Amino acid sequence: MLPIVHQLIGSVLVVSGAILTPTPIPFGLIMMTIGLALLAPYMPPIQKLVRAIRRKWPKVDGSLRRHRDRLPPIIRATIDKTHPQTPAE
Repeated sequence: MLPIVHQLIGSVLVVSGAILTPTPIPFGLIMMTIGLALLAPYMPPIQKLVRAIRRKWPKVDGSLRRHRDRLPPIIRATIDKTHPQTPAE
């Protein structure tokens, strides 16, 4: 049941974030980031996208690793699954 809820909420956040991205305050980017984090444990294409983002921007990767222990378990699993040196599934 919980994965279905995560996927539903993640999808809504990604779509809403995409719509709100052009606004002056970047709430859309924040919403899309949270939505992708919720979707990544369940969808390999999203894992691949997050892995590519982490490879392209090492500061983002470092920040995720630094804050990993403070985040909820589902986000920790996403961080572990999308580590840049981890091969794609």
